[in-house]
Amino acid sequence: MRPYIPLGIYLALMGAAFVFPEYSKLIASIAFFMALGQAVNIFVGLTGYVDFGYAAFLAMGAYGVGVTVTYWPGLGVAALPIGLALGVLLAAGLASVVGAIALRLRGAYFAIATIGVNEGVKHLIVGANIWGGGAGLILSANMFKAFGRDTALYIANVGSTILILVTALIAVVAMYIIQASRAGYALAAIRQDEDAAKVMGINPTKYKLLAFLTSASLSGLLGASYFSLGNMQVFPENVFFVEYILDGLAVMFLGGAGTVTGPIVGGLIYFGVRYLTGLVAPGTQALVTSLIVFLVVILLPKGVVGTLRERVPMLRRWLP
Repeated sequence: MRPYIPLGIYLALMGAAFVFPEYSKLIASIAFFMALGQAVNIFVGLTGYVDFGYAAFLAMGAYGVGVTVTYWPGLGVAALPIGLALGVLLAAGLASVVGAIALRLRGAYFAIATIGVNEGVKHLIVGANIWGGGAGLILSANMFKAFGRDTALYIANVGSTILILVTALIAVVAMYIIQASRAGYALAAIRQDEDAAKVMGINPTKYKLLAFLTSASLSGLLGASYFSLGNMQVFPENVFFVEYILDGLAVMFLGGAGTVTGPIVGGLIYFGVRYLTGLVAPGTQALVTSLIVFLVVILLPKGVVGTLRERVPMLRRWLP
């Protein structure tokens, strides 16, 4: 039953979005943190490398749909799958370029190398006036024309939520496949001791790039679902917002790095704390959540799920 628990949670949220469309935006916000944590977990959780470039992958996904809807309005309904595919390809293409160079570095050197990715791509788009430049892309009018007003609004509310959850589902399946394959054993060896793994005949760059591309592609799909379809607009200041990187890392570490259910638990905790803090003390969400993440990392270094699995053995079958 272990593989079906996280899948069942996401399917239940999908059902809730269909049955209670008035709460779809709330579900989308919860699902966004879960899916972002799942995507980050595939690379950071399995390799131990910290990547600060995830906002750029989210942005590439958002621009994929934005460019398709804005510049090819004649595609009609076909603009949706084509835009999603383009967003994933843009994110994967950027990850290929960054990964081919930065993944030869290790630890803090890799993290430092990825810090400038977000700002570099953002300033390229704004400075060269690519894809609307600093003015961004407003998609509502073209989406109304391509899909019809009612359908476009339904996509922006319920449809985007479903796609976010689908992204999380794909991430869970990808995590299981990677962990059960030769790549999973190779990544586990790399995380423990990269030099020893190399001596044993493992090509670290190859397997790190596999996880990196998978994680980036899912981030691109998430960005397309959340920003372009959910908000019907793409602004550089929003899609390249550096806080999304910290959100993904916080969700993963809260739940437990390298676990499948960790991002689900971490996402629920992270969103719940931010939501309640916003009601009680607006404007202090970032401070409070950062303190909680700090305490969890100090007191529960393996995260909530990782610690429960370690201290309560019978839960291992229920918390993969």
